[in-house]
Amino acid sequence: MSKEQNPNTMLKGFLKETKDDHYNFEDEINYKVSSGSLQFDLQLDGGFGPGLHRFVGMNEGGKTSESLEVMKNFLKMPGARGVFIKAEGRLSPEMRKRSGINFVFNADDWVDGTCFVFESNIYEVVVDLMRRLVQFNDDKTKYCFVLDSVDGLIPKNDVDKNFEDSSKVAGGAVIAGVFMKKMSIALQKRGHMAIFISQVRADIKLDPYAKGPVRQTTATGGNALLHFANWIIQFEPRYNGDMILRNPSVKKIDPKTNPPIGHFAKVTVKKSPNEKTNMSISYPVRYGQEGGRSIWIEKEVVDLLSAWEFVKKSGSWISITEDFKEVLSETDFSLPEKVQGENNLFKLIEENESLCEFLIGYFKNAIQEFS
Repeated sequence: MSKEQNPNTMLKGFLKETKDDHYNFEDEINYKVSSGSLQFDLQLDGGFGPGLHRFVGMNEGGKTSESLEVMKNFLKMPGARGVFIKAEGRLSPEMRKRSGINFVFNADDWVDGTCFVFESNIYEVVVDLMRRLVQFNDDKTKYCFVLDSVDGLIPKNDVDKNFEDSSKVAGGAVIAGVFMKKMSIALQKRGHMAIFISQVRADIKLDPYAKGPVRQTTATGGNALLHFANWIIQFEPRYNGDMILRNPSVKKIDPKTNPPIGHFAKVTVKKSPNEKTNMSISYPVRYGQEGGRSIWIEKEVVDLLSAWEFVKKSGSWISITEDFKEVLSETDFSLPEKVQGENNLFKLIEENESLCEFLIGYFKNAIQEFS
C-alpha cells in the first residue's frame, strides 16, 4: 500500500473534504450547571451538562420552576444566553420574579446573561431559531434553550386545519424525532443545553426487571426524546405529607395556625449517564421567595450536616463532632458545642449568612470532588 493510500491519509482527506458535515475538528465543551439543590447535584455528579435533558411529569410538579433554576445558573457562565420558548403561554410575571432571571422580549435587549422569551408554538419556526443560533455561532456563545413544552408545538401546516384533520397528525413524537436528528450532536459538542418539558401520561418504565410490561416511555414526545436525552427527570405528584409546615411537630395543616411554608419536591431519575436510573431525590422548596431563592438550600445544609456526621443528635440535644470542628478550625467561624433541637441549629446557621455561604460552598466543592 502506498503512502498516499494508507488508512490515516485517506481518513484525513475524507475528513477535510466533508468538514461541513461532521464535528471532528471541533473541541468538545463540557461543564456542570447546578440544579440549585445540593441533594439533587449530588446525584447528578455536580449538575447538568451540555445536551438534551427532559423534565416530565404531571401538572404542578415543579418542572418549569426547576428548568428556570438551571437556566439561572447556566447564565452565570461567561458568554451564556438563554432562550425560553413559550409554547403554552405559561410564564407569568410572578414566575419571572421568583426565578431571578433577567427576561427580555426585545432582540435589542438580549445580551450575555439574559434570557430571550420566544413566544411561538410553531414547530418549524422554533426549530429554525434554535438551529440558526447553534449553527451560525462565530462568537461561540453558549445557549440554554428551555422548551415549555413539547406538548404545545404544532406543525405550521396544522395551524389552519380544522380540529378533525389536525388531530390526525403524528404531533409530538414526529416533531421530537426530526428535531433531535438534526440538532443532538451540535448541542452536545458545542456546549449548548436544551431542556424539553413535557407531560407524562403514566409512569416511565426503563427497568427491564420491573414488574409489568416495559414501556420505553409514556411521556409525550415519543421514543426519540428518550433516546437522545442525557437525563430524564420525572417530577412526582405532591401530597400533604410532602408539605413543610410552620410547626413541624404538629402534623396537621391549618391555614391560620400551621400553614405550609414550603414542600419537598420529589423527582425520579428515569434515565441517566451515571447509573442513577430509578434513583429518587427529594429537595425542599420554600414559599414566598424571589430572585431565584425558592430552593431551600439552607435547610439542605442542615440535613447534610447530619448525613455527613458533622453533627450528632442525643435526645433533644445536637452536638458538633470533631470532624466538623476540624473543618471550622480553618475559618473564622465557630458554633456552640451543643444546640437544643434541630430548629435552633437551623436558625443558628440560617441567620449567620456568611457561615451558611461557607457551608454551601464546602458541600458544593465536596460534591464536585466526588463526581
